[in-house]
Amino acid sequence: MEAIIALDIGTTAAKAVLVERDGQILARSQAGYSLSARGAEVEQTAGDWWKAAQLCLNSIMQQKPADVQPAVLALSGQMQDVILMGEQEAIAPVILYSDGRAQAEAGEVLQKIGEERLIAITGNLQDASSLLAKLLWVKRNRAEWYRQAQTLLIGAHDYITVKLCGERVTDMTTASTTGLLHLQENRWAVELLEALDLRSDWLPQLDSGDQPIGRVSRAAAEATGLPEGLAVFHGIGDAGAATLGAAAGQEGCWYIYLGTSGWLATTSGALPVDPRSGIFNLRHPDSKRLILIGPMITAAGNFEWLVRQFGALEKSQSAEEDAYTLLNRVAESAPAGCNGLLYLPYLSGERAPFRDGHARGVFFGLSAATSRAELYRAVLEGVAFAMRTIRDAMPSPNQVERISLVGGGARSSLWPQIFADVFGRPVQVLAQPEDVGGRGAALLVSKALGWQAHFNPQGYFPTEKVYHPIAQNQRCYDKLYPVFCSLYPALKDSFSLLASSKCD
Repeated sequence: MEAIIALDIGTTAAKAVLVERDGQILARSQAGYSLSARGAEVEQTAGDWWKAAQLCLNSIMQQKPADVQPAVLALSGQMQDVILMGEQEAIAPVILYSDGRAQAEAGEVLQKIGEERLIAITGNLQDASSLLAKLLWVKRNRAEWYRQAQTLLIGAHDYITVKLCGERVTDMTTASTTGLLHLQENRWAVELLEALDLRSDWLPQLDSGDQPIGRVSRAAAEATGLPEGLAVFHGIGDAGAATLGAAAGQEGCWYIYLGTSGWLATTSGALPVDPRSGIFNLRHPDSKRLILIGPMITAAGNFEWLVRQFGALEKSQSAEEDAYTLLNRVAESAPAGCNGLLYLPYLSGERAPFRDGHARGVFFGLSAATSRAELYRAVLEGVAFAMRTIRDAMPSPNQVERISLVGGGARSSLWPQIFADVFGRPVQVLAQPEDVGGRGAALLVSKALGWQAHFNPQGYFPTEKVYHPIAQNQRCYDKLYPVFCSLYPALKDSFSLLASSKCD
């Protein structure tokens, strides 16, 4: 029996799964790594991705049933990074998608090229997270990196492809996040680089992702346990893989991804939407479609922040449960609406439905009676409210009938119900929601191999549980939602002032 190994390189961990033709996951493995965050600077070490990938792939091969043989390896990973490659290895820390250091350069991009031209070419807006601004920053502040780099890679799985088989490519979905892809012509927008006197000779080859790009080398086979010569599919960036793996690869299906970062997305066959709405137009694996996506820089990362700050405190009260479970259980004791406590989940700025690298997290409505349970629950509710603002920026938001919830945050015992109540729609949690990227990468390759006829095959996406709105909670959230929506506009100027007024 043949199966697909899928490897997804996320923000905090690499995950590998062994997927049968029908979508059943036979084995899984995960290995974490750290990131460095200093103010607006967010970096990782590319070599850590490779170490984690080796651990995951070796584990999958050890778990593999004796009668199952890997047919191919499919890849996915975080997108919109700056990975500067030398002859064999990255020569500098990876500048991550959430890095916002290039604020001044982003302003210069808009001034020199103009918003209208940028939208006409790329279908999207540009900010400090876009590659044009980051590359300007590298040229000016890390000139040695800029000169020495042979290739610019933009996705974590681009780097893994190099390590596995030596090819330097990226996929259309990943490329469309960068502000460097001509969205209608499916080519690099070299004219934008030329307008800013930036290099274009280091751009990777654009790849469809659904055809073999190479084969596992002898050295990679020894490092990973994979068979030498196994076909490697570069695959698609994490947003594309998650869209397929969340049963949203066809039009009319919606989902929310709750990872460290997150997004709300749907597949569309229409023309690109106006990106001033805060919605990104990404390339779908099917060239006749787009993925409309509203990203949150920090989604479940808000709860991860809570765990870092208060997890040890909760564990000191009970050693029988992990910190995530404990904080969820405490949050469940607070009422919906947290007695008027609201939370803005913008720990590292935001990109949708507004773009502001200076925005920050806020608790609003604290009183002497506020409990720690209300603090915890308010964070969960704040992320759901923020996702609702993204839904309202989408075309035809009221046509959403049901939403799939995937990613590690979907494992929460409380969060899915909060989303159902805030959105006023049923929310279905898919089985193995944390494996959605791997399942989607495998589905792309399954279709290419002829194992599946389309991107929504029957039975491929088992549902774990469906949460229906609780009327009383929904009424409460509908009252609080306008207050939540008023907070960022009221604080926008204060966020900017705070950013320029930090003490040394």
